[in-house]
Amino acid sequence: MQKQITKSEFEVVMSMGDKLGKYVGEWIAVVDGRIIARGKDASEVYRKAKELEPTKTPFVMKVPTAKVMVL
Repeated sequence: MQKQITKSEFEVVMSMGDKLGKYVGEWIAVVDGRIIARGKDASEVYRKAKELEPTKTPFVMKVPTAKVMVL
């Protein structure tokens, strides 16, 4: 069963703006409004996040290399 992304997790990532620069091209895992794991492989990032927060489901995403403009 897939967890629905909560507004707060999405908002945290979207509000980071330029701070995401150091994560460009990497996968990140967000739990409770903070990035708890990062890396080049999504499975590994998820595994690390579950080790750190075993009772929670992390929001995992790849930080894009180019900016996207939504009109």
